[in-house]
Parts: sequence; C-alpha cells; structure tokens
Amino acid sequence: MTGEPENERQSSLKRIHLIRHSKSDWETEFKSDHERPLSERGKKNARSLRKYLEKIEFKTDLFLVSDSKRTIDTFKILTKNQNLSLETKTTENLYESDSEDILITIRSLNRKFEDVTLLGHNPSIEEIANRLIRGSEDSSFSESMFLKFPTSGFLSIQVKAESWEELGKLPGKIIRFWIP
Repeated sequence: MTGEPENERQSSLKRIHLIRHSKSDWETEFKSDHERPLSERGKKNARSLRKYLEKIEFKTDLFLVSDSKRTIDTFKILTKNQNLSLETKTTENLYESDSEDILITIRSLNRKFEDVTLLGHNPSIEEIANRLIRGSEDSSFSESMFLKFPTSGFLSIQVKAESWEELGKLPGKIIRFWIP
C-alpha cells in the first residue's frame, strides 16, 4: 500500500507491450522484404501467442502495427475472433526503424493511452526493449538483455511515468515475457 488513491497510482503507470512478428517465409517468392509472408511455423506460433493472450485476457488501449505483410498477417492471426484493443493503427514508422525512431513514436502518443502494444521487427524491437527496461537515453549498449528477441515473442514493460515523453528516461519493469 502506498497510501495513494487507486486512480492516482494507476495514472502514473504506462504499460508497453512489444511483439516481434512471427517467423517469416524465406522460401516463398516475394518482390521485396516488405512483402515477405509468414512461414507455416510462423502461423503456428502466432496461433500459440493468440491462445496465450486469450488465457491472460489481454487488452490494450492502442495496437501499433508495422505495415509489412508479415506483421499485418501476425496481427490478423492474433486478433482472429477477438478484439484486443480499443484502437489499432498500421504505421510505416515501425518498419526499418531503429530504437530512436520507435522512441519518437512512443513519446508522441496521446496521453489518453495508458497501455500500448507495438508489433514490429528486429533489431528495433530488441533495441527498444533494452532502452525501455534500462531507462537510458544511450542507445549503444555494450550488452543486450536479449541474445535475439524471438519471433512471436511477447514482452510487457511497465514504467512509472506520467506521460509517454518520459519513456526511455526512466527504468521499466518487466511484467511478462513469453515465447512460443
């Protein structure tokens, strides 16, 4: 007990969930990396993640999805027969971005959102996870917390922050980490 009213404590918490798209198919012909589809294993792992999200009764205020085929296909599998978010946006800002680009996207989020999910790509998902957990402006870490952020991986981070502008400056706490 902190002695703070429940609604005040909750308003100072920001939750961000990071998902790396499911395994892509390198064998199928595709015109560009942006159009690379999911592999059969990727589809299976996305279904496993969907079951996990159902089990934990996952909901988010905003779902930001990279505009690549594999991330959109992962999102479609995750949301089959269920609505996970109040709002969903597909964005090119998560494709071929680095952690600084993603941090700019996060910091520009509307204050009305308390809980946001990003569905994107490596290495940027791994990089932003490290920055959000460590709470450092320095993007050149000597050691990553992840050897490689796994495909279909799901990470939830909570930060005591009044606004999204503070993320990346304050250390975050890992709430969940799940892999298929």
